[in-house]
Amino acid sequence: MPVWVDDCHMDWEWIRRKTKLPTISGNDTAGCLVQDMSNQGRLGATPRGGATLKLTLALEQQEGQGVDGKDDAVPLTLIIKQVPSSGRPLSQQLGLAREALFYNQLAPDIQQGSDNNNKLLPTIHYAWGDMTTGSKVVVMEDLSQQSVDSGIFFGPGNPNNWNRDLPAMVARVGSQPPSAGHVASVTFQAMARIHATFWCRNDLLNDKNEWLRGHSWLLGKGKESWEASMGLVRQCWNTNLEREQRGGEPGTLKWDPLVRATIEAAIQGISWQAQTDRLHTKGQWTLVHGDFWPGNIMWMINNSNNTSSGDEIRFLDWEMVGLGSGPQDLGQYILSNMDPAERRACEHDLVQAYFQELKRCDADNKIDLSWEQCWREYKIGGLERWLWFLVYFVGQEGPLLDWAQFFHNQIASFMHDHEISPSDISQPRP
Repeated sequence: MPVWVDDCHMDWEWIRRKTKLPTISGNDTAGCLVQDMSNQGRLGATPRGGATLKLTLALEQQEGQGVDGKDDAVPLTLIIKQVPSSGRPLSQQLGLAREALFYNQLAPDIQQGSDNNNKLLPTIHYAWGDMTTGSKVVVMEDLSQQSVDSGIFFGPGNPNNWNRDLPAMVARVGSQPPSAGHVASVTFQAMARIHATFWCRNDLLNDKNEWLRGHSWLLGKGKESWEASMGLVRQCWNTNLEREQRGGEPGTLKWDPLVRATIEAAIQGISWQAQTDRLHTKGQWTLVHGDFWPGNIMWMINNSNNTSSGDEIRFLDWEMVGLGSGPQDLGQYILSNMDPAERRACEHDLVQAYFQELKRCDADNKIDLSWEQCWREYKIGGLERWLWFLVYFVGQEGPLLDWAQFFHNQIASFMHDHEISPSDISQPRP
């Protein structure tokens, strides 16, 4: 764990030792400036107390060892992700330290060659996590000047975009920003390469990887943790029902009858046996991101002329990484952000491009997945995953109820377009 000097600086010697960054000239005791970059809910009481920090090294680079090997005195910036002491109980409960374990143990298997188009993850200088306590620290490259959050290309619909200056953010990419469909296509094909790398890899089921979300469920174990997740869904739904019974309260959803009936059927259908039956389907599991939406993918830009850097992306935030359905990742992504009209125009091509790339990467012919299975799992898997989130949202108070209405509307359009009925759904997917 990092050794802090005071509320504004961190021990540079620790950074240099842990990250193995180039030797830096000057007064090593100067440390580095710390800025809390967390969102409002995760800001710390002190500059070093938040969940996401920006470190600016207050030292000059030695000759020939500046950023990108240039001789300059431009401060080097890094991003550090950590779990403050106040957040460790929740982190321990949710297993958020798995992100650090992923970067150490599995990220090296994701192709990151000299060709930037193959570099799908940020450079990680140091990662450490403890699942038993929830503690975590990840020191990575700062992408803020080299990229934009790809969620900005999907318009103002998603609640995460409601209070953002989207035109100004999109302008960073230049006069011809990519469409949401193009961004999704690049993202899906890149994720296909990751899914293909880990498809049904038996070593992922070893005990050393039990930190992966869904690991024990895939082995037919961990019933208690699964039931706890489903217990939360039931509790949230009961909270919603109680609110409705009181009547007239602000924030009550305007339900589409099909969505309402599907949720009720899904809640009734919660079954550990159905869960294990689905997960044990032969040849259809892989490493999944778990929190797959455009806001967790960075679109790289060329700062010299404010243009796209050639369809380069970086995947971030692997706190929910686990074992599960690859096409489910895609459905979660589409439902989270894409406007229904644009989805209708491109979703078939998007999923087909993913499937073709998945098969192209299958040199050993190990991926036992047909196009029909892929397309169905995109629809049903993505929907069942989002039913879990929707029920969670409707069980909350305040702003999350407004979020719930947006995602409800996304789900309603999706279900009607694909003629999905309650009988097609098994249960929410945690």
